[in-house]
Amino acid sequence: MASDNISRHCKSLCVMFFLGFLLLVVSGCSWLESSKVTVMNVGPGSIDDVKLEVGGYVIQVGEIGAGGSRVVTPKVSGDSSLRISYAEGDALVVCDGDVYFTNNLAVRVEVAIGGGVCRVLEDLD
Repeated sequence: MASDNISRHCKSLCVMFFLGFLLLVVSGCSWLESSKVTVMNVGPGSIDDVKLEVGGYVIQVGEIGAGGSRVVTPKVSGDSSLRISYAEGDALVVCDGDVYFTNNLAVRVEVAIGGGVCRVLEDLD
């Protein structure tokens, strides 16, 4: 009888340990999420040759029509900020975002460009 109680107690402890460990692993996996950059054209016309420089890479986004948007997932291999460049009419526009990208840190950024606007907002929720 005493060995049955010890066996049940041991099983209960093992189950609680496993569930606690599983909860810890799941809650700690938020770093596995990828960074996302949403690029929105808020101007009245199409913008061309949209590029993002982030994390040591240049991402070719391409053309975004008026009112359109694209979501990109940058591969980040080094610490960096965000630089956006695009062509609007005959003008080449370049602007920098005051956001920080690094390995193992999921960052959500919204970029509003076009029509003389270049606004970069980091989603902090």
